[in-house]
This record gives sequence, C-alpha cells and structure tokens, in this order.
Amino acid sequence: MTMLDSFFSRVLSQTTSKRRLIVFNIFFVIIPIIVVDGLVISGFYRSAKTAREHTMENQANAISYTFENQIDQAVKLGNALYCSLYVERFLNTKFDSNLDYYNAYNGFFDDTLLKLVEGQSGLKFSIYLDNDTVTSGGEFQRLDRAYGTDWYTYVQESGLNKGLYFGRRKTADGQTQKTIYYFQRLNYYNNASNNMLIVIVDYGRVSDSIANLNFENKAFICDNTRVLLSNAKYSNINNDYELKANHKNIAYSQKFKIYNQYLTIEVEGGSDSLIKCLKTRWYQILLLVLVNLMLPVYVGDIINTAYQNKLKEHETVVARKNAELLALHSQINPHFLFNALESIRMHSLLKKETETAKMVEHLAKLQRQYTEWNEDNVTIEKEIEFVKAYLELQKYRFGDRLSFDITVEPECLKLLIPKLTIVTFVENACIHGIESKITPGWIFVRISSDDSTMTLEIEDTGNGMEEEEREHLLRKMRFANIEMLKEKGRVGIVNACLRLKMMSEDEVFFDLDSELGTGTLVQIVVPINYLKDSF
Repeated sequence: MTMLDSFFSRVLSQTTSKRRLIVFNIFFVIIPIIVVDGLVISGFYRSAKTAREHTMENQANAISYTFENQIDQAVKLGNALYCSLYVERFLNTKFDSNLDYYNAYNGFFDDTLLKLVEGQSGLKFSIYLDNDTVTSGGEFQRLDRAYGTDWYTYVQESGLNKGLYFGRRKTADGQTQKTIYYFQRLNYYNNASNNMLIVIVDYGRVSDSIANLNFENKAFICDNTRVLLSNAKYSNINNDYELKANHKNIAYSQKFKIYNQYLTIEVEGGSDSLIKCLKTRWYQILLLVLVNLMLPVYVGDIINTAYQNKLKEHETVVARKNAELLALHSQINPHFLFNALESIRMHSLLKKETETAKMVEHLAKLQRQYTEWNEDNVTIEKEIEFVKAYLELQKYRFGDRLSFDITVEPECLKLLIPKLTIVTFVENACIHGIESKITPGWIFVRISSDDSTMTLEIEDTGNGMEEEEREHLLRKMRFANIEMLKEKGRVGIVNACLRLKMMSEDEVFFDLDSELGTGTLVQIVVPINYLKDSF
C-alpha cells in the first residue's frame, strides 16, 4: 500500500467514526432530549390548564354558595309566613270597614315583629291576597294589583308554587331597576288559596357580595338567554339584563338548580396558548435548557427529577383524598345547626314563646357537638343524648304533632359510631316525614345487638314515599361515595352512609321500607367488631 493509500484510509476511518458518533448522538442523546423536552413542556401545559380549570371551578363554587346564601334569607322569611296559622287567619279575615282593617293591620305587625325582620335583613315583602275587604297598601295588596306584572305572568305560566324570578321594577324615584323576586303561594292550610307572597331581594346587595369575592376572572350567573348577575364591579343595577350570547370567551360552565330555577355559572378564561404558558414558566424552561446541556454528563439527575415529580404527584393525590375525608366533617355540621336555628327563629319570631331559654339549652348541646370534633367516632350513648336534644328542640316547633320513643339495649351504649350519623336519619324523618304531615306523627329509634351485629332502626309515621323515590334513595345509601356529595338533595343521608361504610370497611347493610301515607323505616346493620373501642 502506498503512502497516499494509507492517508486516504485513515481519513475514511476518521470520517466513518465521526458519522457513527453523530448517529449515536442523534439517536441516543438528541432524540431522547427532544422527546423528554416535549413531554416536560406538555406536562407544563397540562398542569397550567388543570390549575386554571381548578381555579375557575373553585370560583364558580364560591359564587354559587354566596348567591344561595343570599337567597336563603328570603326563603326563611317565606317559609315562616307560609307555615304561620296566625298569618293565614289574618289573610282570610273579612273586615267590616277600612278602619277595622287598619287596626288589624297595625296589630298584625305589632304581634309578629315582621317590621323588625325587614329592617335587619334588608328584605321587603308583599302579600297579594284574594280578599275584597282588604285595602291595598304597604305589605298587603289585593290580588288584582298583580295582574299584568311580569313576575305574576311568569308564576301563572310556570305553574310553580314557589321559586325565583329575575325581573325589573320601578323604585320610588321613578327609576327601573333589576330585581330578584322570591315568590311562594300561601296554600299551606288551603290548597286552593290564590294568596301570593313576594319577597324582594336587594339585587345590589347580592351583586356586591359576589363582586367582593375579588376573583381575577369575570363570572356570570345566567339563565337560558340572559346574564342575571356578574362579579364585574362596573355592572349597573339600572341597566337592562345583558344577553348571554354576547359573552364568547367562556372557559368553564357549572349548572345548578335553586328553588325551581335552573341557572348556569359561566367563567371567562384567559388564553390557553402554549407560548403564554411557557412565558409564565420561564424559570422552569431555563432550568430545562440547563439540564439539556448537562444531560450527557448528569443523566442520573434527570431520572431523579422525574422520580421527585412523580412522588409529588402522588403526594398531591393523597392530600386531595385526605381533604375529601375532612370535607365530610365540615359538610354535616352546618346541616343540623341551620335547622336548629330555624326552629328557634320560627318559634320566637312568629309566636313569641316564653320558653325560648329552654330551647337554647337544647341548642347548646347541638352547638357543643358541632364545635368539639376531636374525633370522628363517639359512643352510641353520647350520640343518643344528641338525638334526644334534637328531638326535644323539634317538639317546640311541631308541638303535639311530634312524639318520639328511643329504645337502646344496654350492651349497645358503649359501642362506637360515626358522630352525627344517627341524628342525620332522625332529622330526615322529621323534615321529610313529619313536617309535611298535618296530623300527629311518631319517630322511633331502636338499637339492638346480637353476638355479631348491631341493628339500628329509625322509623317514622310520616307521609312515606313512592316506590320509585324509595328505590332511588336506597340506591344512594348503599352506593354512597364522595362524588354524590356534590349533588343536590339529601346530602346529609349520603354523608352519614358514606362514613358508616368507611368505618365498617363497606361491611354495613342498609335497608329502606316505606309506604305512601303510612311512614318510613330505615334499617342499618353493622358488624359489632367495627364498633368497639379497639377500632
């Protein structure tokens, strides 16, 4: 071989090695880096999008809660007037003269303290009654005054007994303002009654309370065609309702039902562009570039980073699960406190009972249970004390319409049970069984045990339920889960069943028997080994 051949051979060998090195770098360094970078950037984008959606969901939940809390004040006033026999008698009294009506009118407000309630709550109400002897004025108007109004037209067309209507009304200064009406037919004692209650909710106050949540994104409460409320501070109470179709940049929607009105919360979102996402994470992108430069030497660092990210993701999932369990505690507490306060309010406000101090004594027992949540499980003996306090408190509301009997075998008193579970079923029997029944009713609580199981029975002689409703409720009891707590209707029952399932590792058995017009029986069977102190 000549020197020239040897030279060309070395050059060719060096060129082949360089090509192999380039190919190796492309397939084992550059391509993996590109793939990893793509996955990381895609992860950044998904994470940012998920975080933004979670923020909008939290915003919608906060707005829904705030709005419902404002409306509930009007509903409480409406329920008080709806159930009051004193109000019913006044509305159906035939007055001999205008003077006779005027004196009765003044006496009515002196006896009920409704003027004080109006002043403190900021609510205004009017009752439109089918009584020719009433002189229209103030809070009482003859029914023909409602004819032709937008809200009354809506009530007639919808056929609803109660609900919400978003309309407009003229104020004393001649301006036309947006108005939220809560309407309710006063037909508790006479189903054929045409008397109608209207509670006017302060639109400006509701709008301000939503705006004061100070969320970054604009949000709107809408019906099918209009924007009813917004958190935008520039929204004007005197303007017409905006059209829903004018808002295009809606990134999140959440539907909810409130008092027969189907509404939607829509939240505007920012840009989803990848460039914007990368700009907000520039420091992470810079770090990624540095990692790319050091990847050939520090491959182990990338593996470690991926492991740490995975670990953080796992910790996030665990934390979310723990938060969901804690939410079970926070949801059930206000559920009972609200009904207890409602009993006191109705009793003292409308009937001026002198026994209010006794009611507060029972309420104190409820409050202690509510505030002292050191542990989730309590003895049946202690839970029954709470049940008795709750039922005694309800007797002030229902009077002779409610009687109860509690029977607990002595060997069951020291067994453990999730706090506030028995009283949840008792409260359900009161509200859905006894409250809507005019004739007297009973509630029975029976707890017994054998060698292996404890049986809890809650029975009422209330209105009962249809077979379809019974099957639906029993299905929810047997398959209770976290997702059901986001739904409307009997969340307390789902909560109690879920906690019993968690305590017994899903070994609890639920049964439900009900007959329309006769009553309802709930039966719960739990293995005793889950209810002892060693649990």
